[in-house]
Amino acid sequence: MNIKIANKFEFSIKEFVLLIVLTVPLGISVSIAGEWTDPLMVLGGIIGVVISIFIFRNPVLGIFLIAFLLPFERIGAIEAAGMTIRISQILTIVTIGGWIFDGLRKQSFFLRKNPLIFPLALFVVVNVASLLNAENIERSASVLLFTIFTIAFSLLIPQLVNRESHVKIIIKLVVISAFIVGVFGIFQFLGDMIGLPQSITGLRDLYTKEVLGFPRIQSTALEPLYFANYLLIPLGLLCALFLGKTKNIRYSYLIFLIIFFGLNLVLTVSRGGYLGFIVILVVLGIYYFKRIFTSRKTPMLLVAALVIAYIAVRFLGFGNAVNLEIFKGHVTNAFYGAAYSERVETLEIAMDGYYQHPWIGVGVGGFGPYASVHPYVEPNDGWKIVNNESIELIAEVGILGLLSFVVMLAIVIFRSIKAIQVAKDSYLRAIMIGFLAVFLGILAQYQTFSTLYIMHVWFVIGMMVAVQNIIFKKA
Repeated sequence: MNIKIANKFEFSIKEFVLLIVLTVPLGISVSIAGEWTDPLMVLGGIIGVVISIFIFRNPVLGIFLIAFLLPFERIGAIEAAGMTIRISQILTIVTIGGWIFDGLRKQSFFLRKNPLIFPLALFVVVNVASLLNAENIERSASVLLFTIFTIAFSLLIPQLVNRESHVKIIIKLVVISAFIVGVFGIFQFLGDMIGLPQSITGLRDLYTKEVLGFPRIQSTALEPLYFANYLLIPLGLLCALFLGKTKNIRYSYLIFLIIFFGLNLVLTVSRGGYLGFIVILVVLGIYYFKRIFTSRKTPMLLVAALVIAYIAVRFLGFGNAVNLEIFKGHVTNAFYGAAYSERVETLEIAMDGYYQHPWIGVGVGGFGPYASVHPYVEPNDGWKIVNNESIELIAEVGILGLLSFVVMLAIVIFRSIKAIQVAKDSYLRAIMIGFLAVFLGILAQYQTFSTLYIMHVWFVIGMMVAVQNIIFKKA
C-alpha cells in the first residue's frame, strides 16, 4: 500500500513511517531549542516536519529552499547552546538527511564527479590538526564545525542539482529573494533618512545616518559588507545573461533588475563590494568584449549606469549636499585613517602568528584569541579579524591550509574556464560565465574581510561545480 501526498510524491507505508520517525524529532528539537511555550516555535516545528517530508522524497527541493533563504540571515534565527542557528542551516541538515534517505530508499548511492573533494578534505584535515595550537579550543572547535558544515553544503549541491531545469529554478529563486531583500534595503535607507526608529528600519547603530550623515544599508544581512557580498551574485548572473545570447529572456526586466541591485550595492557604501563588482565587470568584459562594442545592448548598459549614478547621487545628497563629499572620502580612504591603521596592526599580528606556527597556524578561528589580551577574554567589540582572508588563513591554518585552499580555488576557476569553452547551450554558458565572474569578485572582496563560513559563498562554489558537470555532460 502506498501513500500519495501529491502527484510526484508517493511513499510506501514503510517509507512514510521512517520519514515520520526521522522528521518529527527534528521539529520537536527546533521547538525545544527556542521555547516550548512559544506558539510560533511549535508552529515552526510542525511546518518543518511537513517541509522535511517533501525534501526527503525529493532532496533537490531543499536546495531550492536554501537558495531562496540565503539572504535572510537575521530572520527566523534561534539561539541555542550559545550559537545562532539559521533556517538555511536547518534546511541543509534536512537536505543532507533527505539525500541519504533517498539513497537508502533506492538502495544505491551515485556520487557525481566533484574534483573539490580531495583538496577540501585535505583542508579540513589541516584545520583539525591546527587545533593542536589553538589557545581557545572552544572557539576553534566551533569555527571548525561551521567550516565543515558549509563545505558539506557546497559538496552536496552537485549531487542534487544535475539538470538545466534545476539551475533555471535556482537562478529565478535567487533573483526573487534578492529583490525582496533589495526592496527592504531601499526602505532602510529612506526610512532612516526621514527619521524612522531602528526598531523599524532594522539598521544597527554603526550604520545609521548619525555616523556618516547617511545610512549604509545592510538589509537582512549582519553588516553592509555581507549584503554587498551577496548582491554580487544576482548582479553578476544578470549581467552575464544580459550580455549573453540567451533566448526567451525579457531584457527590459534584466536591465531594471541590474539598476535596482546596482543601486543597492552603491548604498551599502562597501569598498570591498565595489571592488568585487569591478572585478565582475572586468571578467564579463573579457568574455563579451566584442558584444560590448557591437551589440545594441551596450547603450542600455550605459543608460543603466547613468540611472544608478543619478539615483545614488540624489539619495546620498538627500537633505545635505555635504554628504556626497563624505561618501567620496569614505570610499577613497582605503590607505589612511584609523581603519587603515587597525588593518595594518592586525596584519602584523597575523604574520607573527604565522611565523610562530608556519605549517598549521595558530588554530582555525584562533586569530581573535591570539590577538586578544587573553585567549578567553573577548573584547567588547568582538574578536578581532584580519580583514584579509588570505592572511587570516595562513595565520590560522598555516601554509598547508592555505595551499590546500588555493588548490581548490584553482580547480574551480580552471574547470569553469574549460566548461565555458565547451558549452553548447547559450543559457548554461552565460550562467557559467556569470558564476565565474561572481566567484572572482567574491575573492577580490575577501581581501577586505575574513569570514570563511558564509553560506552564500559556498553556495556559489557548489553551483559552479554543478553547472560545470551539466555542461560537460551535454558537451
